[in-house]
Amino acid sequence: MTLKIAFIGGGNMATALVRGLAAQTPRPALTVSEPDPAKHAAFQALGATTTTDNAAAVAGADVIVLAIKPQVAPQVVPGLAGTWTSGKLLVSILAGAPTRKLEGWLPPGARVVRAMPNTPLAIGVGMTGLVKGAHASDADLATADSLFAPMGQVLRVSDESRMDAITAVSGSGPAYFFRFAEALVDAAMALGFTRDEAVLLVGQTGKGSWQYLLESGFQATRLREQVTSPGGTTAAALAELTKADFTGLWTTALKAAEARGKELGKG
Repeated sequence: MTLKIAFIGGGNMATALVRGLAAQTPRPALTVSEPDPAKHAAFQALGATTTTDNAAAVAGADVIVLAIKPQVAPQVVPGLAGTWTSGKLLVSILAGAPTRKLEGWLPPGARVVRAMPNTPLAIGVGMTGLVKGAHASDADLATADSLFAPMGQVLRVSDESRMDAITAVSGSGPAYFFRFAEALVDAAMALGFTRDEAVLLVGQTGKGSWQYLLESGFQATRLREQVTSPGGTTAAALAELTKADFTGLWTTALKAAEARGKELGKG
């Protein structure tokens, strides 16, 4: 039987998921409910059916992927209840939206899985955290896993409180790497390089270092020590980072992101 998947919302993450699912064999039947008709053509080109009617999309689906902005969820999700049946599974990718809140907007016993993917999913190397709600089964978790696994790695957790930490580390994580790249490029330009030269130096160094790290089995400490000769240039640079409490800074940053996720969940 062909799995019928409906997306409520047609933003960047929904686009990435639809593109990945459309390439699967067997291919699921895909529907995207998106209020902006200008976005429909891109989904139709991927073989998806499009609509502006959320209720109609839900009525014809086995799995509903909630891909809207968190702030509009109180207006959108209760409107899905009228066409909800016990055979349906909701997979939510809303940051800071606990399963209990989503379940409360749907009929009693609604099955919900909460997911936190990140943007590299768009190029097939995403990281997604998953947890099931009170009424979802292990089979439901496996179904949700199958949506994201073809586009990266999946980590299942049993304690939903850990989802805010996953959001802090991997959900928001790409922005940290991008910010670091920005800082290195700016610093290289401060040493006299043009922007193109700085991008080449930082980009290739970053690409090579990351590949080297992964192929080492993520032996970051060993590789760092290999590059760092006592009293050398690398040691001088790393000493400045140590003085700035580089590790402590990131711990503080991740805790701030986790705390914000918990605040959103209470709203």
